[in-house]
Amino acid sequence: MQIMRKLKQLILVIILLAVGASSYAQRRDEMVKKIELINTESSFDTEKDIITEKKESFLAFEFSNPSEEFLIKFYPGDDYQAYDFFLGNNSDYEIIDSIFFIENSYYQTKIRFKRIIDNPRLSLKIFVSSENGRSYIFEQALFPIAKMHCDLKSIPQETFVGEETELQAFSNLPENIITNNQWKTTKNIDYRTSIRNKDIHAYFIANKTGNQAFDLYFDLKRPIRDSLGNLKYTYGPLPININVKTSRLAFLNVIKKTIVNREEARKTGIEIQMEYHRRLKMETTYRIEAQEAAGGALVAELFVKSRLSNNKVLCILRPYNFHNQSDGFLYIKEGDQAEFVTNFSIIPDTQIDDVKIMREGGEWKNASTIYPGETLLVRLEGQSLHLGKFTIEDLIINKEDTLINTKNAIEFRAIVPKDVSRKRLQILNNEKPTGKSLSVKEHSKLRKLDYIFVDYGAGKRPLTEINGPEFYNKTIQNIIIQFDHNKIDDLDLHGVQSIDMNIRITGSKGEVYEISNINNIHIAPGANSPRYAHYNTKNCVSEIDLNEYLRRKTYELDDWVKIQLEFKTSENSNRKQGTSKTIDIIVQRDFRFDIDVSFPAGLITKKFDGSSGYGNLSGISMAMLAQFSFYQQDKINRYKPYKVGAGFIAINALNFSENASRDMGVVLIGSLYPTTKDSKMTFPLYFGGGYLLNNNRWFILLGPGIRVRF
Repeated sequence: MQIMRKLKQLILVIILLAVGASSYAQRRDEMVKKIELINTESSFDTEKDIITEKKESFLAFEFSNPSEEFLIKFYPGDDYQAYDFFLGNNSDYEIIDSIFFIENSYYQTKIRFKRIIDNPRLSLKIFVSSENGRSYIFEQALFPIAKMHCDLKSIPQETFVGEETELQAFSNLPENIITNNQWKTTKNIDYRTSIRNKDIHAYFIANKTGNQAFDLYFDLKRPIRDSLGNLKYTYGPLPININVKTSRLAFLNVIKKTIVNREEARKTGIEIQMEYHRRLKMETTYRIEAQEAAGGALVAELFVKSRLSNNKVLCILRPYNFHNQSDGFLYIKEGDQAEFVTNFSIIPDTQIDDVKIMREGGEWKNASTIYPGETLLVRLEGQSLHLGKFTIEDLIINKEDTLINTKNAIEFRAIVPKDVSRKRLQILNNEKPTGKSLSVKEHSKLRKLDYIFVDYGAGKRPLTEINGPEFYNKTIQNIIIQFDHNKIDDLDLHGVQSIDMNIRITGSKGEVYEISNINNIHIAPGANSPRYAHYNTKNCVSEIDLNEYLRRKTYELDDWVKIQLEFKTSENSNRKQGTSKTIDIIVQRDFRFDIDVSFPAGLITKKFDGSSGYGNLSGISMAMLAQFSFYQQDKINRYKPYKVGAGFIAINALNFSENASRDMGVVLIGSLYPTTKDSKMTFPLYFGGGYLLNNNRWFILLGPGIRVRF
């Protein structure tokens, strides 16, 4: 029964949490009722232009310029009219106009997208804050649709078999076209595309004579709409018709269009297949050069081995120099006489020359140091990189986050896991080390000093919440500095913190008692950090006992002594911007007891002996009092303007006339001082009473005096 009761309670808690989460999500979705994007051609909004991709809703909109400006309007929900809404600049777009609240109905501003084509995920982030200070972020994912057109500038009337012919095309959005220099094969014509300085170039090679027709297509990064409004990621067809003539030299087509020039290939050669021709001699070695005339540089050697049953010949190719198909034909020569023409590329082996890293808001740097938990862009530069399949040990790399993939450069976005265990991450090509790597270094970022706590006897308090002088009216037995290790890496990784602590103790009059410094205090994050096992905690501390560093201990300090503690980032911590915090702890007292000698003069004394009148006026008397002085609570070492004491008074002690009435009394006296300064001589006003020892009478007194304090 007890188990069933606990199970029911657990199910109830889960239901309540689910309902609460659903309520919060629903409330957040109702914050923004409608969003509009408006350009010079059309307008798009979340009521009619929402599309769904991978179970996520996107606001679809069209653009015809990568840096196009949009007017944006967003309407607060009916229950959120009193909330504040605003947009902020980020990596997706920049705000180019002030934000206005129009007719108490909607907010309006202008934005310009930064990377509308190459950004893998584009979204609007609207910041919402309520009257009680609680903040929310409303995000609307965006789906850009290109509004583009392409056409060919000119089409040649004729070409020759095996010759590479170039076409030029134009487009309003050439940045949206994907090119990778790879040949695409059709029935009779092979073609490829490239972009240079925003000019579109198409190259094709005809493999058959006669009138040839084929359709040219461009692959797109952002989709376009067809005539029915459907999205597609290709532009075309662009029809091409051309007359292909027989070449002067027989063109021999090579099945493999790209040859990688590796060191071992010069010795052992590479097996390739080539089209058969009746004039091609078996068991013969030919020279391959890039020019028809004699005396050309040797590009490769071709050994014709044997004829195959598929009307191809098996050859051994030994490459010696590089060649691109776009540079022109290759001539197969017997001696210096050109016999055939062909074309293929000989490219260098895949090789990484440089590794660059760019963090958000930064620039590309030749660096190999990365930190756990960060997201960054990695750029590999080298040769024939488009042929490789690169990965980096332990890093999270999404193929969709590959921004550039060319033969000379590859850029991709990578996430370093917080719990990455290796110190050096190899860059792999087809799961084989390339000799390049990234070094994992622990974070050394400044953390605000909220992980430091101070206890001087009034309980442990956070350093960041101590803003004024701390008064303590008891003996300070010790000051303990404690560190909350689990706060250092709570939401973000910061790494081992290094601080200096300067101690300065001064007296009530500003005299310096002691100065001491504790440098390079290392505090490591706690066990809740995913990097805890990787931090060097050898010299790290958990608390500091201040009395261990003081010659004069805190419990030996006088009244109103000030203990000043300054916490700051260590000078050798290699951080660009440090932080510091200074606090003052003051030994406070409520009162002070001392012995005063004063000389009341002109006292009015009234004896209780049955006589009438206001009393007698005495001469200069002398009083010795044990007296209590009281300190002002909001000032340092400043007295209140009154004192209370008890002692003896000699009436007319310094009056030497013959008719002077002298007497000795025991009194309780209060005094009022015209100043609160700590001076040796003052002129107080006395009021009190007591008992005269000679006359055996009670009396009261009132009058001024001269006070001397020792």
